[in-house]
Amino acid sequence: MLEHKQRTSILIFIASFVVMSMLFFDRIPQDPVYHQFADTRKIAGIANFWNVFSNLPFLLVGLYGLWRWNRIIKCNHQNAYIALCIGVLLVSFGSAYYHYAPSTDTLLWDRLPMTVAFMALFSLLLDERVMPREQSLTLLPLLVMGIGSVVYWYWTEVKGLGDLRPYALVQFLPLVLIPLILWLFDSDYLQGRLLVAALGFYLVAKLCEHFDRQLLDLMVVISGHTLKHFLAGIASLCIIVAIPRKHD
Repeated sequence: MLEHKQRTSILIFIASFVVMSMLFFDRIPQDPVYHQFADTRKIAGIANFWNVFSNLPFLLVGLYGLWRWNRIIKCNHQNAYIALCIGVLLVSFGSAYYHYAPSTDTLLWDRLPMTVAFMALFSLLLDERVMPREQSLTLLPLLVMGIGSVVYWYWTEVKGLGDLRPYALVQFLPLVLIPLILWLFDSDYLQGRLLVAALGFYLVAKLCEHFDRQLLDLMVVISGHTLKHFLAGIASLCIIVAIPRKHD
């Protein structure tokens, strides 16, 4: 069995390798095709209705998480939990706004809250398993890096020099490290099975996003992107309830 220091060194090595690898990539502009979704049906006067409406789960999960806050076991990282819930809640508004009128300008408001939620989850997991402390040491730096990556991407797009590399890094690196953290480090209070389930739902959601048109052609009534929203909402719920209530 590896010692804690050795397991931490593995994470640091992999993180360093991924970061250094990014330096060898040319800048990555936002693909205009990204804004072209399969389901553009207008219902009740709302353009792209299903891609807008399917953000409702994020609102419900975020509100549930905030309602649940005083009912969960006391932990030392409640700021990260609150940031996670607020991020998920705001995703519902930011994503709905973007999908109502997809553009680079509206995409900014989709990515900002999503990054807050993602960085809050990463902080919660790091502080609970890798660097347990009485107070979170990672939340603020991760939030700054995450929000900064989105602002940098948008600024470069405005300048006509779009560069997604930092944003891609803050999205991709946690997806690599989180499964390793769940495997290598013991849990203090977070329920690992629910986190694994969340990861599974999220990966399936990304597959649905990729096969947006194919799934709409197959099922007719719902597109892959709409399914992505529902599945990502379920993943968010799994994460929220991974912190047990006081009587659990």
